[in-house]
Amino acid sequence: MRLATMVTVTVTLLTHTASASPKAEVVPAASFEEPKALEAFRTALAAQQAGNAAHPLRISYFGDSLTADDQITHALREKLDALLGDGGPGFVWAVPPHPYCQHRAIARMSSGTWRVHGVSTVQPTDHLLGLGGSAETDGGGSIRLVAKANVTSIDLHYLAQPRGGELAVFADGKEVATVQTAAEKKQAAFAQLAIPDGARKFELRASGKVRLFGASLENAKGAVVDNLGVVNATAKQLANHNLPEHWQKQLAHRGSDLVVIMLGTNEAEWLPARGSAMAEHEKLFGDLLTSVRTANPNASCLVVSPLDQLDYRVEAMPPRDSIPAMVAAQHRAATAAGCAFWDTYAWMGGKGASRSWYKRGLVVKDYQHPTTNGANRIASALYAGLVGRWGMSAQSRRQQPVISRGW
Repeated sequence: MRLATMVTVTVTLLTHTASASPKAEVVPAASFEEPKALEAFRTALAAQQAGNAAHPLRISYFGDSLTADDQITHALREKLDALLGDGGPGFVWAVPPHPYCQHRAIARMSSGTWRVHGVSTVQPTDHLLGLGGSAETDGGGSIRLVAKANVTSIDLHYLAQPRGGELAVFADGKEVATVQTAAEKKQAAFAQLAIPDGARKFELRASGKVRLFGASLENAKGAVVDNLGVVNATAKQLANHNLPEHWQKQLAHRGSDLVVIMLGTNEAEWLPARGSAMAEHEKLFGDLLTSVRTANPNASCLVVSPLDQLDYRVEAMPPRDSIPAMVAAQHRAATAAGCAFWDTYAWMGGKGASRSWYKRGLVVKDYQHPTTNGANRIASALYAGLVGRWGMSAQSRRQQPVISRGW
């Protein structure tokens, strides 16, 4: 296996104590293997900084319950917004596919009767779930989306279908379009609407039979981080519960500069470290990455490995042996698919590290899920790895000293 050159970049987090002065803590930045796979993202970042990008810098972040609460993704979003400007909330599901899925850059409200589907909950019989979830009504309903600040476009992701109804779109109380969803056969469809004067409050009023996947709310410039984490999601569910061709079309339309995949929290609880089950996980994970690369062959792809876990169901709470085996399997799949790889398991300290993370207030008592401080730590490391010295050429990195940054 070809090993990528590693450099150490550090970030500094300030933690306030009861004493007068804050204590500085050094946090190592993410070190990526196969960093060339991130060149498209770095090119898009440079274009955004130069002011000649065609759209905001887009990151679509798929995950499970580690990201579904939007803590990691929102912390990353805020850092990128501070660097590049607010590109908007990005893609948001019409209704969260699981009750605990969140998006901290927008408020969502719904009225009427909506049937909600998701990759980890209940699926429609046709397995058409957009980017991972959908909301469908037969008799009409309304969905309201309120962003924290004005955006200048909304891009609707919906299902065109026989006997489809219509969707009226309102921006700050004014009707801007009515979208007809009827078609001869079922197929993914999109309606992109410009809001030149900007708007914060959007309402989507459905009449008749309408299935809505979600909407992308953006500005022309800045940074966008889509939180596509779904509670209880697994690689197998993403592969089997949403038709691959349909999912690829959604990804291709979204046109993200970087797609991040961070899965494995749930599988680690039941997959043995060796045998056919782990081999199946590697294949499914590889198929998932192939779909990502097929949808956007000119974009970047990054796999973020599972974190260390303790088996809290056993009295001694030993580290789960499945984690290092899963990290290795995902690393092989990422390399084969042409994706970069961040070994967060090693970054956080390796085997048993979640025990020390718990003592430091970085994971909760299940020894799996990050606290707010833990999520900020992960996001800070990822941000530093993505926009720090990795943005330079290999020759430039060799010529530059190792630096520390503060956030």
